[in-house]
Amino acid sequence: MKFMRPVAMLCALGITVGGVTALAAAQGSQEDPLITLSYLESVLRPDLEKQVDKAVEDNQKALTDKLDAAIAAYEKQVDEAIAAAPASAFQTRTLAAGESFTPGAGREVLVVSGSLTALGSLTDTTDGASVAAGEPLREAHLYIAADAASGCRAAGSATVMGR
Repeated sequence: MKFMRPVAMLCALGITVGGVTALAAAQGSQEDPLITLSYLESVLRPDLEKQVDKAVEDNQKALTDKLDAAIAAYEKQVDEAIAAAPASAFQTRTLAAGESFTPGAGREVLVVSGSLTALGSLTDTTDGASVAAGEPLREAHLYIAADAASGCRAAGSATVMGR
């Protein structure tokens, strides 16, 4: 009988180990998953969503900062280019009645306001037409002088931009 007791314990131990092994082997099957659906939906999914949202927010902030820096650099570059603009930029001139403006051959005249007539031969680049001497010039039209004597004469007070 003393001999049976250890054998019985060994058998019980063998059955227990076998049962635990069988249960462990059955874990993770489709019928008995390792992670429950409720854990995925209530714990894991919200945590992953928070991590993704944070990563997106961090990337968006980094891109926004990079874009703002690029815009600032571009604005600075444009401001420097405007400040260093050559004398060929448009300059505004106000003409009194009878006063004339002759920018020179190949130069441009933009009529801002007032009544003006052509001096010499001008090309209306806005309409793509030629303007003969004495013809009226139209507001908001850009003209190119054909020669050094070409330009405009004010019939009254007028404003032009030339270069």
